[in-house]
Amino acid sequence: MIKFIFFEMKKATKSAFFYMLLALLVLVVSGYFIYNYIQTERVEDMVEEAERQLLGSESSLEEMGFEIGDDINEVEDPLEASEIENILMQIETRETRLQGYEDHDWKKVAQVEVEMGEEHFERFPTQAEEQVYTWMTHFSREVHLERNRWLLDREIRPVFPNHSFSELTVYDEVFDSEVEEEIAHDFNNIHSSSGFYFLYRLFELLLTVFGAAFFLFLFGNVMTREGLGQNGPIHFLYTQPVRRRTVFVSKVITVTLVSLSTVLGVGLFSLLLGTVFDRLGAWDYPVLIYEPEFQFSFMPMGAFLLWSALLFLMVLVFCYAWLFLFSVLVRRTSIAIGLTLAVVFLGVQFSDQIVGAYNPFLYFDVYEIITFETALVQENFDINLVNGVVSLGVSSLLILVVSYFVMKVKMK
Repeated sequence: MIKFIFFEMKKATKSAFFYMLLALLVLVVSGYFIYNYIQTERVEDMVEEAERQLLGSESSLEEMGFEIGDDINEVEDPLEASEIENILMQIETRETRLQGYEDHDWKKVAQVEVEMGEEHFERFPTQAEEQVYTWMTHFSREVHLERNRWLLDREIRPVFPNHSFSELTVYDEVFDSEVEEEIAHDFNNIHSSSGFYFLYRLFELLLTVFGAAFFLFLFGNVMTREGLGQNGPIHFLYTQPVRRRTVFVSKVITVTLVSLSTVLGVGLFSLLLGTVFDRLGAWDYPVLIYEPEFQFSFMPMGAFLLWSALLFLMVLVFCYAWLFLFSVLVRRTSIAIGLTLAVVFLGVQFSDQIVGAYNPFLYFDVYEIITFETALVQENFDINLVNGVVSLGVSSLLILVVSYFVMKVKMK
């Protein structure tokens, strides 16, 4: 079996088309990194923004005829005194944040956000139970607070911008205006050229139905090249002392291993790009995980990426199973890929109409499965990683068994 797997690997990776697609993948990853690098907000940008905000607060204070160091008790108007006191607190906060940026003291930067969040919740202790879904929701503010507590405890450099308005969750459904909605999405569209965060954003694009389509083209001819029923190369293999299922199983294992190697290679290449041109980043950067009843938790980004890659690998096996079946039935690569893509896209498109956690087409949106966003939206927390692996694995096995027996019939 091992010899056949290595034999199939050589066949699968020796074509010029295979290397052309890999080269295209490298170009796409590199191009996306350049885009992220340009879009990344640097510490220098944060320093300039903090200085601008601090200058604005000091200007407001000057317009009121009050200077830092004056005695606020001498202000006769209580409303004016209250406003001055708020501006003074604002100046103190912005000075602390600015100093944190300049000194690269990330604990100080996170501490400012924590203190502001705790102050908000002292004034507005609860809102989740009231079913309010207007941005920013109580839930999103709480997520922002706990995220910064996580960063503070682990002394992790935040990804910028790091303020409450950059938090956008599934509960933020209502916006006061289209302009406000656009602002919210712009703030939430965060980029970073650090290794782990760039890989997180890249996998968000790659570990999807479109990524699965790329891999289908990569291995589209794994069965049709054998010339089933046409006196092709596979007939020569069957003249050797080898069982038919050995050849079939070795092909399944080969495409799975090469796919895994490709995903890992992309991951390592992305981390290398980030490390060389920026920094490695934090493997334990917090990723939001939804829970029932307005609860949530965080998962370290490194673990999140590993679980996402595992689920995507099962998605690929499921797609390959359909590809094998159609390859045996139609014997032409283009038609086999076309039929497989049609099944996949239609299955994903109408997956929400099939109730239950064991619908394999539900699990193509890998990130939304791992974060439980799909489970929350569909109000079914049985839609999770474990059930996804089981559903995709069992479905793939059944389709592959059918493919094997159809192939046996075709070979007679």
